[in-house]
Amino acid sequence: MKRYFIYLFFGISFGSCSIPESKQQINIKADNVLMTVFETGDITLLDGIIDPDFVNHTGGGQVGLDNLKNMVKSFHSNNLNLKMEVITQMLNDDYVVDWVQFTGSNPSISIEGMEVTRYTDGLAREHWFFPKNQNSGN
Repeated sequence: MKRYFIYLFFGISFGSCSIPESKQQINIKADNVLMTVFETGDITLLDGIIDPDFVNHTGGGQVGLDNLKNMVKSFHSNNLNLKMEVITQMLNDDYVVDWVQFTGSNPSISIEGMEVTRYTDGLAREHWFFPKNQNSGN
């Protein structure tokens, strides 16, 4: 009977221990939030995942959270009914790469490309977007 309680104690003790998340897991979680922002336009989600010195190379090297928020708001206000699909997501050290497809119907838009973001401890530090094709206004 004592042995049963010892096994039960160790089972509960080890079963309730949480394994700390890796740097990559933290960065992927932050990147998933960033992709949600790009898809939905909900800029309130950016506050916890953007480094104060964030550089958006896609926006001409603009620095800071407010510049990113303005870019997202502008993109969504100019492209109504916007949808985004993450085709695949790749991770390499501090970089997360998302192959994405944006589509919309007002105006007609189809943009496919690679979102590349560099993270440090779950905070986005730099971002680039490399479009494959861009057809709009059809």
